[in-house]
Amino acid sequence: MTNINDNKIIPIRKGDPFTKGARARWDRISKSAQARILENVFCGSCRAVVSIILESAQMQRGDLILRGKCKICGHEVRRLVEPD
Repeated sequence: MTNINDNKIIPIRKGDPFTKGARARWDRISKSAQARILENVFCGSCRAVVSIILESAQMQRGDLILRGKCKICGHEVRRLVEPD
């Protein structure tokens, strides 16, 4: 399954990877900002900024944590989305 944002395809795992709280937080972020977040994740294996293939999203201590795989090498990556 993919989401199309600003004419770009953002890979997202089949099914909804978001917990209820994470979905509420994510939906408050503009679509263009969502795309930038998903396209700007650091991969320690590639040692570069890459896109994430999103596998899960949950709230942890008030922060949104996105977990998934590097679109280039498949290495596990995470992205912290701080509160508003």
